[in-house]
Amino acid sequence: MKLDHLQLAMPPGEEDRARNFFIGVLEMTEEAKPYPLSKRGGCWFRRDAVILHLGIEADFQPQRKAHPAFVMPHLKSLAQKLSDQNLPVTWDTALPNRTRFYSTDPFGNRIEFIQAGDGFSEK
Repeated sequence: MKLDHLQLAMPPGEEDRARNFFIGVLEMTEEAKPYPLSKRGGCWFRRDAVILHLGIEADFQPQRKAHPAFVMPHLKSLAQKLSDQNLPVTWDTALPNRTRFYSTDPFGNRIEFIQAGDGFSEK
């Protein structure tokens, strides 16, 4: 088994904010949503083997506990980019030998970022 993609929810009409974050900060690439799914709004992004779909949820509530975890190179510079966007950066040292922190997307969905080489899938 392998993971095909993951989906996060976002509020209606916020696709530009999603693009600014997932393309501008996380350096993902947008993929066109196929018709008829494109009529629903939202955005699809990809970087390397990670595929992320953002779907519209009319009564959107951010996920504050459930979250994706992305293994990233240059974790400290990413933390600075997030801070520059006024997004939280909360370092977690609970697990030895794993450099990681939590933040959110622009909609408040929790995201974990792990230093490349320290990921759970890598050890």
